[in-house]
Amino acid sequence: MQRTLWYSAFLTVLATSALGVSLPSTLDADPPARVGRLNYMTGAVSFRPAGSDEWVAAVPNRPLTTGDRLWTDNDSRAEVHVGSTVIRINSQTEMDFTAVDDNTLQMRLAQGSMTVRVRSLDDGQVYEIDTPNGAVSIGQAGEYRVDVGPDGSTTSVSVWSGNTAVTSAGSSFSVNARQVATITGTDSPTYNLTDAAAPDAWDQWCVSRDEREDNAVSARYVSREMPGYEDLDAYGTWRYVDGYGNVWVPANQAAGWAPYHTGQWVWVDPWGWSWVDDAPWGYAPYHYGRWAYIDGGWGWVPGPIAPRPYYAPALVVFVGGGPGPRPGPGVVVAGGGAVAWFALGPQEVYRPAYAVSPTYVRQVNVTNVTNVTNVTEINTTTTTNVEYRNRTAPGAMMATSGTAFTSARPVQSAALPVTHEMQTSAAVGMTPGVAPTRASLGVAPEGATLRTPPAALESRPVVANVAPPPAPVPFAAKQQALAANGGRPLAPAQEQQIRQSSPSLASPSSTMYRPAAVAPAGGGLKPAHEGLAAATAVSGAAAQGYVPRTVAASRSVTTPPPAAGTNGTVASNGTPPRSTVPHPPDRVAPVATRVPSSTGNQNLSPGASTNSGAAVGGANGSANGNANGSANGTVNGDKPAGTPEAATKPGATPGAANGGTTAQSNGAPKPAKKPHPAKKPPPPKPRDEPKGDKH
Repeated sequence: MQRTLWYSAFLTVLATSALGVSLPSTLDADPPARVGRLNYMTGAVSFRPAGSDEWVAAVPNRPLTTGDRLWTDNDSRAEVHVGSTVIRINSQTEMDFTAVDDNTLQMRLAQGSMTVRVRSLDDGQVYEIDTPNGAVSIGQAGEYRVDVGPDGSTTSVSVWSGNTAVTSAGSSFSVNARQVATITGTDSPTYNLTDAAAPDAWDQWCVSRDEREDNAVSARYVSREMPGYEDLDAYGTWRYVDGYGNVWVPANQAAGWAPYHTGQWVWVDPWGWSWVDDAPWGYAPYHYGRWAYIDGGWGWVPGPIAPRPYYAPALVVFVGGGPGPRPGPGVVVAGGGAVAWFALGPQEVYRPAYAVSPTYVRQVNVTNVTNVTNVTEINTTTTTNVEYRNRTAPGAMMATSGTAFTSARPVQSAALPVTHEMQTSAAVGMTPGVAPTRASLGVAPEGATLRTPPAALESRPVVANVAPPPAPVPFAAKQQALAANGGRPLAPAQEQQIRQSSPSLASPSSTMYRPAAVAPAGGGLKPAHEGLAAATAVSGAAAQGYVPRTVAASRSVTTPPPAAGTNGTVASNGTPPRSTVPHPPDRVAPVATRVPSSTGNQNLSPGASTNSGAAVGGANGSANGNANGSANGTVNGDKPAGTPEAATKPGATPGAANGGTTAQSNGAPKPAKKPHPAKKPPPPKPRDEPKGDKH
């Protein structure tokens, strides 16, 4: 059966190639392959999308990308995944995504507390947190915390494992594992280095979230670089299905339930119409893989494990939808103004409605369409003569009014009957043929009291090491062009034309970002007291301004050969696995201390050090630590009860995330366990009921 499906898919790809036209020949126009996911929130969390000056109440599963902003109000928290990296922000925090792409994760922290756990870091990748007092460049996989005081005068950087370089006022210094740095001032800043102290409630909560993620069974079946895997265990089960491989089945499917039926459509540049699902697990199954109707129910088929899975805004086919990315007239949707769609099935080609290269098309399809790596041209403008298996599957198709679709309303609240014409003869395409409005950004809250950051905080300047990208083009400035484009996203050349017509959009705002590598006239970064080594002055071209983005993100990547997929197949998508730093196999407890905070938000005055279980790594960590730890975070060699590895001794390698090794009790490094993409991993025991919302 599986060979039949693959052969059918191969013929489909060849047929569409013969009819198609060439796509752009380079990757310059391609959108990022990775996107952030807002996967957890509690309290009042607000969101401001790129290209808008309006804040709105945030919703889980919202895709996050360059230019998006988050604000957590009093007693609020949020968690975001970008690939395998997790970002957690505490209350009274504004965090902005300055740049999110395949090589760069650059964030602006104007105020509050942020903890970042980096599982893997390739050569050439840039992870940077820009604050009012310094730019924090993450140098290794590990765990980091950054706190910015309410007035922006002080920033502290705590390193539980890994290494960072902090650049400010023309100089830089390193912060190593189990250290905390404090940078005070902006024009003539000073810095201090101390041992990290005991964990506070925020740190312990972050550890508990890490442990939940480390123990995820779903990591056996999909890459940890796929956001959303961490929520699948609690809401469904995995099973092997002949012809499809490993399939995830949501628990307790209601009668008539089908994918892409409960949620909303929002407009997210540069991908265009993007699906935001209501289910707490509703991210990975809607932006990766395919859906199949199996034995009277629906299952998600992720395909072989891809080291670098490519994000898609929604893997659906629109009924009555418009053509692909080429400019042209809008298309009237079927059903008298209705918009209908259904999920792509296994081995069916996804044709992006946005401008992409042939390489991108191969990458976004490779784990789900066999032999797509041999295709150089795929037609994105028509789906003529393509038979989609889910079009007539029971309950697969969903329809709603055009008004509900474009206003980002829950589609189930305005569902329309699916007609016989929609299921049989109506044209299908990869876009709905409707243009977005301001409300399509998801900025039309319905009656909720909105919490927003103070205006002064929104414009508080930060210092950056890597050059920030140009500001996003405001939606209002391109709405007319989008309407003329048939509702398809604008090509990069079209966006550039709009930028050129408005000089303020050509470069990042000088009031928001300042080069961290430039020393002010009053002097550079200085030690806060005698005995502390002087920071290293930035020299060369970097001292004249920002590190260029193209230089910082284009260094060569050294990676091992492709890994085997879950079904014994190799994920040969032309891209090697992400990093020479393996996923931490086991949490080593404890290796680092954590920094207390009297407010629960800011950590500006570290106290005396004590030991802690707040370590990085894989599963089975202890949040309580070992009572025999010393002030510098080192502990004895005894193994804590119930933990897989011994606690580290002085001189031991502090966890696999730092260098691919795990410390043994004698202080010698031990090779890290390899990830286990087994051919057929044993499925977890079936569960009749989900565990409940752990978000």
